Amino acid sequence: MRWMALDHGTKKLGIAFSDELEILASPYAVWPMEGEATLARLATLARVEGAQALLVGLPRHKDGAESATAPLARAFGEALAERTGLPLGFAEEHLSTAEAHRLLAERGVKPADRKAKLDAAAAAVLLQAWMEERRAKGLPAAQL
Repeated sequence: MRWMALDHGTKKLGIAFSDELEILASPYAVWPMEGEATLARLATLARVEGAQALLVGLPRHKDGAESATAPLARAFGEALAERTGLPLGFAEEHLSTAEAHRLLAERGVKPADRKAKLDAAAAAVLLQAWMEERRAKGLPAAQL
């Protein structure tokens, strides 16, 4: 199943995709959050890229409680799922940005370039963890 993952923020949106075998998550882009225009662009992107399911990160605090922006991410994901007709999953995104920052630095991405790529890399980290957890549980690709 080809997943499209979103790292939702109030100003920016990180986008990543998986391959169809759910082995590798790859950063795609970082887009500005522009309400309905962003939803329309994402619906088109999902169709063009052949996405079969959506994954949206839910920001949480260290104690596991959802942050104040989690309801916004949830509503955004639900609106996109309704627009695309794709199944939707949510995943905890705690520390995905920190891990993405570490990976970009490890790969030699210059600090000035890291900021522009960070949200897409965080979406890929989120998606990779989601796929690995699904494999560990033995979930079939077609099951959320």
